[in-house]
Amino acid sequence: MTTSMLPEMYGSSVGAHVVDTDIENGTMRLKMRVEAEHITTSGVLDEGLVATIADNHTTFLLMSHSLSVQPDQMPISVSICLTVHTMARIAPGTDIEIVCSTPLATSKLKQPQAAAVFVDAHDNRIVYAKVTHSKQFKEVPGYNSKL
Repeated sequence: MTTSMLPEMYGSSVGAHVVDTDIENGTMRLKMRVEAEHITTSGVLDEGLVATIADNHTTFLLMSHSLSVQPDQMPISVSICLTVHTMARIAPGTDIEIVCSTPLATSKLKQPQAAAVFVDAHDNRIVYAKVTHSKQFKEVPGYNSKL
């Protein structure tokens, strides 16, 4: 899978687009302009939106990193925990940056971890949401071994 395939994924039509990706170091940066439909009645980013963006992009990042470490293995994984914390109120028209990272991304871990932080694009000290994502690699006989 390449980043050019991301726009066709479920939930990717919300306006978040990949700015850069460093698979080797396990980082991805996205940008997005927040619209009124992305904000809850409490004035924070919609948690379902945050979860969908984080799930789509951290999964891509974790699986791509695993393939870069073991190119002859197809990583299949399932999410075992995805936690969303909204941190600050946000206004429509706000430009945000979404920074995804895989601090423990290694194909040797059975439970790889990733994080996504949603910050103001002009002042990264303003954090709108944080996400942690835990996955577990799944063995599928005849599928994981040797592509």
